[in-house]
Amino acid sequence: MTCDLYIICLIVHKDEMAQIVEAKQILYFSNTELQHLTNISSDNILKLKEKVAERYIHQRCNNALNIYQKEVPLQLQHWKLSTACRTIDSILRGGILSGVLTEITGESGCGKTQLCLQLCISVQFNKERAGGAVFICTEDAFPSKRLQQMIQHYGQFLPGQNLGDKIFVEHVADFDTLEFCVKKKLPTLINRGLIQLVVLDSVTALFRCQYDSSQLLNRAKHLIEFASTLRQLAHQNSIIVVCVNQVSANMNKIGLQDSDVVPALGLTWSNQMTCRILLSRFTYHEEYTDDSGQAMSRRKLKVIFAPHLRQSELDIQISDCGIQGIKPQFVNT
Repeated sequence: MTCDLYIICLIVHKDEMAQIVEAKQILYFSNTELQHLTNISSDNILKLKEKVAERYIHQRCNNALNIYQKEVPLQLQHWKLSTACRTIDSILRGGILSGVLTEITGESGCGKTQLCLQLCISVQFNKERAGGAVFICTEDAFPSKRLQQMIQHYGQFLPGQNLGDKIFVEHVADFDTLEFCVKKKLPTLINRGLIQLVVLDSVTALFRCQYDSSQLLNRAKHLIEFASTLRQLAHQNSIIVVCVNQVSANMNKIGLQDSDVVPALGLTWSNQMTCRILLSRFTYHEEYTDDSGQAMSRRKLKVIFAPHLRQSELDIQISDCGIQGIKPQFVNT
């Protein structure tokens, strides 16, 4: 007897079966209950449930080996995006993780945007998921000159291609434009296989301008909703999503130990992030030079939290080719 005939028998057999309005609801009943309602034998009940399960349950259970061998749906196929620096990648265990929200935070001038530009170039070299990037600007003008400077350096590793052709830039000045970009434009580019990285620089600007101190509850709701949209986009398509965040004064000396600053937007936004990376400047200003005599600015990169990383930090330097790590130093926790 086919599945459809079984269902017909179930529905017409007794008045009690009127509660089953869809075939998949058969799976909600125990074998004993179905036998009582239908007088179908136990063997046929099992066959019925198997047929219904085949029709409605398409996802199989995945084990660790399936995930490791990437024999799983796209949502579970995590990959990592290199920062184009082995030293930085070493403390990130390969780079930025896909399918989650990663935040890069820090004070002004510490290198947040430059690191994001470097990621926009690096994604085009990725062996697993090479593709383009979307860079969403909410603050200053897009640093096109700095990008071209970095492209001149990395372009030698991919001759014959213009790395800037696969970096899509979007300027947004209000929430309506941002929402249209995230919900309409980004899915279109993703479905066409054009991008593997989304950078939002920065998430802070619009939320600080839109809400004042008397609207914290509304801001919190909006932050959660917006972060949920980004997280769903990252998870369903297994892409990299990086959000740049500003910092605020740490008046109570809480959060990042004794730091003078804390990431903006408070605990509501922090709870939406999976990984947080802090960039900071040295308390004193000192210029360094590389072997060629080129001037470099010294900064610090620190992993604040991530489910797959230990808390660690290292000194980084900024040169014409981008951000490079110097020496890792693990923090005892």
